Amino acid sequence: MVLYQCATVRVVSSESGGRERKKLSPTMLFLRDAGIALIFVASVLLAMYAYTGLWPPLVVVESESMMHSEENVSYIGVIDTGDLVLVKSLDSPSEIETYMDGYISGHRTYDDYGDVIIYLPGGNELATPIIHRAVLYLEANSDGDSFRCEALRDIDDGKWDTTDPGDTWDRLTSTIRIYDYGFQSEVVSIDTTRLVVADGYITRGDHNDNIDQAYSSRNTPVKVSWVVGKARGEIPWFGLLKLWSTDTLKSDAPPNSVRNLWISMAFIVIGPITLDVFITYKIRKKIARKREAAIREYQAEQSRMQPLQPEKETPPDPPAGPGGPA
Repeated sequence: MVLYQCATVRVVSSESGGRERKKLSPTMLFLRDAGIALIFVASVLLAMYAYTGLWPPLVVVESESMMHSEENVSYIGVIDTGDLVLVKSLDSPSEIETYMDGYISGHRTYDDYGDVIIYLPGGNELATPIIHRAVLYLEANSDGDSFRCEALRDIDDGKWDTTDPGDTWDRLTSTIRIYDYGFQSEVVSIDTTRLVVADGYITRGDHNDNIDQAYSSRNTPVKVSWVVGKARGEIPWFGLLKLWSTDTLKSDAPPNSVRNLWISMAFIVIGPITLDVFITYKIRKKIARKREAAIREYQAEQSRMQPLQPEKETPPDPPAGPGGPA
């Protein structure tokens, strides 16, 4: 009888180099995943800083002043309540195109002509910055009693006029009226008699009824030194998390923004879990296939090593008895 020692089959993945991997504890797994997430977030913020040249590179929109809807509906590509907006620094004032400049050149941002700027009201660094569209740029004339606006020089009279027929683009003393303005095709009025005579931008929220400088507390045109930067790009909805947590939401959040935020959050949470389950399933399938292949190979080897059994001999015929054949 031939005896064979029972062999033990162990499948080791080729990636481990013949060594079993040490399993991480739940705490170490959490720290690893948290570290990866922090590195990813830091990389994104650094990329934003490299592009904008400002820190922090984002501002949160607290109100509906830039929305393009009367029904409190948000849209991608428009600045809505709860959006995060990138703020790009400026190397020179010439980088800002006003609404009237954009009307001539065709330059549009956030679904309308011209640039949207972020500025400190009155230049107060402690004040909350305002994010509104630059309508036009006024320069104070040396007489101290009028303005000039070069953008108006190249635009036909059907787009703008003044309440004083004697006004010209280089001597504005009355109310400037801009027609077919914005998503509602409104008439924007700029009463130069109420303004402090100084160089600066006239600004207006796309959803507002009046220019910012219509109010007595803000009747000075926005000086270049007050401008923090211009808006470029947006991350919709996610600013609502900050506004809710700090109780700084100044208008009702658009219902579709709230819905889209929770859907996005669900994908952010469920996505990695689903990916982890899928990867784990694929790894286990791969290990199972290798184990089955190893078992089949082992069984084939055992079959080759099995000794042959000797054939049974045929017993001889019994001897002839009495009366049997001679």
